[in-house]
Amino acid sequence: MIDRVFAERYEIQEHLGGGGMAHVYKAWDRKLERAVTVKILRDSLTTDEEFVRRFRREAQAIACLSHPNIVNVYDVGREGETDYIVMEYIHGPTLKEVIRRRAPLAPEEAIDLAKQICDALEHAHEQGIVHRDIKPHNILLTRNGRVKVTDFGIARSITQSTMTMTMERTIVGSVHYLSPEQAKGVPVDAKSDIYALGVVLYELLSGRLPFEGDTPIAVALQQIQQTPPALTEVNPQVPAALQEIVLRALEKDPARRYRNARAFKEDLENVFTGQIIGRLPVPDDDSPTMRIGSDLAKLLQAAPLPQQPQPLPQLPPQPFREELQATLPPGGMEMPVMAPNGEEQNQRRKKKRNILIGSVAAMVLVLVGLFWAWKSYMNVPEVKVPDVVGRHHLEATSILQRANLTFTPTTAYSPTVAKDYVISQDPPGGDQLVKQGREIRLTISLGPRNVKLPDVTKKFQQEAMALLQEDFKIEIDEQIHAQIPAGIVIAQFPPGNTEQATGSTVRLTISKGAGEKKPLPNVIGYKVQEAQAKMEELKIDVKLKADETSDAPVGTIVAQDPPPETLVKIGDVVTLTYSGAPATPAPKTLSVTIPVPNDGKEHLVRLVLQDKNGNRQEVYSGKHRGGEAVTKEISYTGETLIQGYVDTTKFLEKTVR
Repeated sequence: MIDRVFAERYEIQEHLGGGGMAHVYKAWDRKLERAVTVKILRDSLTTDEEFVRRFRREAQAIACLSHPNIVNVYDVGREGETDYIVMEYIHGPTLKEVIRRRAPLAPEEAIDLAKQICDALEHAHEQGIVHRDIKPHNILLTRNGRVKVTDFGIARSITQSTMTMTMERTIVGSVHYLSPEQAKGVPVDAKSDIYALGVVLYELLSGRLPFEGDTPIAVALQQIQQTPPALTEVNPQVPAALQEIVLRALEKDPARRYRNARAFKEDLENVFTGQIIGRLPVPDDDSPTMRIGSDLAKLLQAAPLPQQPQPLPQLPPQPFREELQATLPPGGMEMPVMAPNGEEQNQRRKKKRNILIGSVAAMVLVLVGLFWAWKSYMNVPEVKVPDVVGRHHLEATSILQRANLTFTPTTAYSPTVAKDYVISQDPPGGDQLVKQGREIRLTISLGPRNVKLPDVTKKFQQEAMALLQEDFKIEIDEQIHAQIPAGIVIAQFPPGNTEQATGSTVRLTISKGAGEKKPLPNVIGYKVQEAQAKMEELKIDVKLKADETSDAPVGTIVAQDPPPETLVKIGDVVTLTYSGAPATPAPKTLSVTIPVPNDGKEHLVRLVLQDKNGNRQEVYSGKHRGGEAVTKEISYTGETLIQGYVDTTKFLEKTVR
């Protein structure tokens, strides 16, 4: 399969892996010059109509989805007997590989990953698509930490999923991540994906699976019947609120889980604020996705759900005194029962009176306690909430403490707020009055997140912007170029393959092409400088040639090649022959703009010229603050190479004539 080319475009380069249904390869898109992923149905399954249907269904499922957290589909096709899907290539590990290397993860990191998966599921569910095989193996991570959900191979529309599961009575999915309803082979909906994500989050936080067994059947039965071990016992660093969120996602009854992925995400966002809904009141799965037969489905469907506590049976009331029991004779006639005497009646009345007095006294004590609690609360002084947004977190917390207020910090990345400074607060500062001791929630900046800036030179503008727009701001400059077609990125600044802060600006220079062709003017009889100026108006490069045998006045153009009226485009070269001895070309000037990275630092900017003989000359050197745009006029003669540097990084290289 290596080196095979599909659609005369996708050249297979490397085998990445595979599952029970398909092989996955890295390939090169010859047309757009980029790496892609090609998923190819196994040869042994090309004659199996069910697997071919599932493979094509995956293509249809992903094709209708467009979301930053879902792998993009570029193309779908069939060549000979081979079906294939061309998808976005993700250079990064699977979530399973991350779990093996680093689990348990910090709660903040696990929450961030789970929130991104929620976003992907929310989009898929809104399009009517249930994934049905959410597991760490099907979740990829880009270099900058973005989640990409893949492998919709057993996904179905919600309606279709319900009907088909009822008819087939089979179980589809990876057993360690199956929902109870999937394990029983009954109809499923979006809440099965919620359950699977709960298992993934449990694994991220604990480094282990909630249910393990020696056989797939044993694990599936646990999914139906057992409660997972408490997360806080496995990993004491897990907040109790986060454990409640996971347990709600892992509810056996779908009706008791989160109603949708958005509600799941909202609770994750509020783990450290205390404002979560939580639960409603009262070995490693490295094997490929399994398809378990109908016999096992029936066995699991018959498995009982966890037993609820049953009330004790009601015993018949016992008579007050055993010797006073009455019985019925066989004939059914009722025998009289002896009435209690007067002393017993007095004892009963006294007992009732004591109970009544005790109840009234207890109620009075409760009311008094409530009154004093209310009075104590009302007597707490009120204070204005200080505005600490934009302050260093140490200063902010000191201000809140002086105001007799408490605080709860959370952290977030910010491209605009410096590290350790407050991004936001709740409630906001101002004239609002709150009781002393009130909790103020602070969001503290982690600063901008540094990511690797991709090299987008020689790519089409649309593709370059797609690669950059998630993490960077983009500025576009256009430039006419004789050799590079229109729409291609000529240069970028900062250069590719460097670490840059998210939210920073990347400047792209896009080719406008050579433009339309125009007729070459007739400059025979012109003086050399006049002829050069005429050609420069059309941005035509000039090569001078001397004719010492000509009788024309010295410095006069006597011939040109190509001849007048020839159609030429920008960047073409015309040779002008003039009378007289060889002359030194007239000097030219060029304006060069140097953008300095906007990082708050000072940078050394240099411009160097190199002639065709290799002689180098530094024509400018100076220090500039970040964010400046330095423009310099340079003078050169003949063919010259211009090179520009910011510190030691070359940002410009251009040959002029």
